[in-house]
Amino acid sequence: MNSPTPAPPYKVIGTRPIRHDGADKVTGKAKYGADVKFTKMVYGKVLRSPHAHAKILSIDVSAAKQHPGVLAVITSSDMPDLVDKMVDLGEGVVNLAHLGDNILARQKVFYKGQAVAAVAAINSHAAAEAAQLIKVEYEPMPAVTWVLDAMREDAP
Repeated sequence: MNSPTPAPPYKVIGTRPIRHDGADKVTGKAKYGADVKFTKMVYGKVLRSPHAHAKILSIDVSAAKQHPGVLAVITSSDMPDLVDKMVDLGEGVVNLAHLGDNILARQKVFYKGQAVAAVAAINSHAAAEAAQLIKVEYEPMPAVTWVLDAMREDAP
């Protein structure tokens, strides 16, 4: 008759490891990325699409550019068109034009959260406030959420 062999004792799972950084975290002495400050540091905020699929009809960044503390506001119109060319980037071959379209959306957004515009400012609050001032007019389009639907000839 076979009897189960006892499980070997785990070295980490089920134990209470010593948290060497625990005291710093609970006392507020721990340093995080947001705590790092450099001279002349610039802060950024990205405006993202609320739609899964939509045409971009217009983007108005004029109010954001006038906001105090804003250094720059960019959209895809500020970026060069990349050549429709396949290149080997070491981990695979990609089309530069497709890669460029995914930096900031051009003409269409293809997923919820796709970057549409970006703001650079003297502090994070100014960047966030300016991003809220950017007006984007969208024309929502049907979205595909299933890969088999995306492969159909009549897919949006």
